[in-house]
Amino acid sequence: MTFDSRQFRDAMGSFATGVTVVTSMSNRGEPMGITVNSFSSVSLDPPLVLFCLGFDGNHCREFKESGQYAIHILAEDQGDLCQRFASPIENRFEGVEYRKGSGGDAPVFDGSIAVIECRQHQLIEAGDHLIFLCNVTDLEVNMEKKPLLYYRGGFPELTS
Repeated sequence: MTFDSRQFRDAMGSFATGVTVVTSMSNRGEPMGITVNSFSSVSLDPPLVLFCLGFDGNHCREFKESGQYAIHILAEDQGDLCQRFASPIENRFEGVEYRKGSGGDAPVFDGSIAVIECRQHQLIEAGDHLIFLCNVTDLEVNMEKKPLLYYRGGFPELTS
């Protein structure tokens, strides 16, 4: 290997991505959420998506046990949600308004470009991450908003 982990991170950070917050309910009935940019559509028929969580990160085990999720594709004015759910604070939901999703108990924030409700289909171990492959059960889309983008550690604006 001719590169180190910092170079790999820099290369991956050069790929501009949208930003999501994935939410769920713990087995104790507490809301949980985490900022995720490792998200992708997988299949149209059946509708499948995936997101990835690090094994050593917050909530990986709890998300695995939960089995149902709401994936929020964040709008450009939701940088505060991105930062909050990426931070190590104890109660990320304190002061955040949410409702239950239509397809389950996962918390849903209003104002996102899209909310994709889904159920766990398959878990795949891949290096230091767990891939959550999920069946889409419901969704909401707002075509009027622009996305929150992540690129090289920052949030550039989409100009057109």
